[in-house]
Amino acid sequence: MRSTFPSTSTTAWLTAVTGMDPAEHGAIGMVYRAPGADSVTHLVTGQAYGFGAAPPTDGALLHGGPTLFDRAVASGRPAYVVGAELEGLSGAWVTALLQGAHVVPSTAPDQAGIDPVKVVRRVVRDVEAVLAMPTDVPPLIWAYVNLDDHIHQAGYDAALRESLRLLDTAADRWADAGWSVLAHADHGQVPVSPRADLVEAWARLDTPAHCRMPAGGAGRVRWLYPLAGKEEAVARSLRHALGEHALVLTPDDLDGRGLLAATPVVRDRIGAVVALATTPQFPVPDATVAWEHGSISDGETLVPLAAWNPPLATVLP
Repeated sequence: MRSTFPSTSTTAWLTAVTGMDPAEHGAIGMVYRAPGADSVTHLVTGQAYGFGAAPPTDGALLHGGPTLFDRAVASGRPAYVVGAELEGLSGAWVTALLQGAHVVPSTAPDQAGIDPVKVVRRVVRDVEAVLAMPTDVPPLIWAYVNLDDHIHQAGYDAALRESLRLLDTAADRWADAGWSVLAHADHGQVPVSPRADLVEAWARLDTPAHCRMPAGGAGRVRWLYPLAGKEEAVARSLRHALGEHALVLTPDDLDGRGLLAATPVVRDRIGAVVALATTPQFPVPDATVAWEHGSISDGETLVPLAAWNPPLATVLP
């Protein structure tokens, strides 16, 4: 499969569980403005920040919809979510994401860290605890396996491959017991090595002298909110500064390329100047990561879809 644009979790997950396009649900990145706001909000933490005091806004960060969990419950099946990292989250995004599901507390929520083998072992234990629960009908279980944090630091190393082998073994075991198992990823990752001069060039434009509020986006897709009348000047300066390391586009350009429809939902949230990374030297916001995602390369957007013992309805014409 291909991930969404941007190829980042907040966008891809909400699309995965609702079937809605990002241009409909509006979760267009990790950080963006709510309609009418002079600040940006981090969608997972809920933290809002701007240049100076930012007044509150009534604009909704996103628009949710019926989820696969809602559909399961409507059909008479319980829907459970497993994932220790999700248990402590609150806010509009996680509420929309998990609508209709019951979040099952982890058996060991704080013991895995980002070690991928430990993460997988914990998730497998948590899934099998749900499978052992008495029920009249088979449930839907959606499990988050957080390999992302490890890959950001170490890439696709031996530990990551071992964790995937453990997942495969568990999926085989569940399939042999009669369960249907699907696995997919929300995005991929590619190596990054941001250049200091490009980081500085971005920082010079991401200021009150040029923009209404701090930049939005995530990882290898970022956007600026230029002051009224400065859109073309900011775009020209950013294009000159980043050169071959980015495509600098407008929301209309994204629409024209088939990446993100320029609906009112998108226009109300995205910045007028959007930068898509084209090389590893692109100035990502987090200098501590060695691998990142968000842009449109195959490494970021091509994601696996695997099935063990799929339901007959998925394989019969």
